[in-house]
Amino acid sequence: MRAAAVLLLALVAVPACSRAPADPVAGLLAELEGAAEGRDADRFGARLSPEFRGDHALGRPEAIAQLRRYFAAYESVAIDVYGVETERDGSAARVRCVAEFAGRARQVLGLEGLLPPSAVYRFALDVSDEDGTWRVRGASWERVEP
Repeated sequence: MRAAAVLLLALVAVPACSRAPADPVAGLLAELEGAAEGRDADRFGARLSPEFRGDHALGRPEAIAQLRRYFAAYESVAIDVYGVETERDGSAARVRCVAEFAGRARQVLGLEGLLPPSAVYRFALDVSDEDGTWRVRGASWERVEP
């Protein structure tokens, strides 16, 4: 469960646009989406706060390490996000959304039979501006039906 949740953390995003979003929270979510769909754990990790905490006491180093393993196991990752709600308070925000993940596992070592081809989770993210860069400080999630 913890491993699936970490993978799904990487899926939180908003639909990509042809230009950078003007809102910094939307920009953060678009960057997370691009990193996840590009299967780039380091790029994704750069947008997690050094103090990041996720469900089950998941810290930033553990999240990035798990993302590396998951991204290496998938040939492709696609994300559909909807129901985005943002509550801004100055340089911080609370973001809630539903993220649908679809991925194609690599065809080696039976991964295609072990890794889920799809999943849907509801996320709550605490984000803030840290010296001019918006980052995720905390995250919680729960599995939901599609």
